[in-house]
Amino acid sequence: MSQSDELLAIASTATGLAASGEIDAHTAPALAAAIDAAGPEVTLDLAGVEFVDSSGLRVLIDAHQRLADAGGALRLTALSEPVRRLLEISGVSDYLGVDPA
Repeated sequence: MSQSDELLAIASTATGLAASGEIDAHTAPALAAAIDAAGPEVTLDLAGVEFVDSSGLRVLIDAHQRLADAGGALRLTALSEPVRRLLEISGVSDYLGVDPA
């Protein structure tokens, strides 16, 4: 198991993916790959994410754009407080597909 695997866990769910841990420069590539492999309509549960840096934010924005360009969508659900705060501060919560909760 690599250090990245220890910092971020990504699991398949009935509706898409669930991430828990930290999304940073070391773990962001794994999240990007998981989103790409999940298909054109991806729901990403972020309830277990404790930290996101700018690399993680970039992955979410890029994935959103790639899926939208391909006719799909990325939906972010169950945002943890750190994720919610980052999206609000950075001004992308309206741009990204965020389910209200």
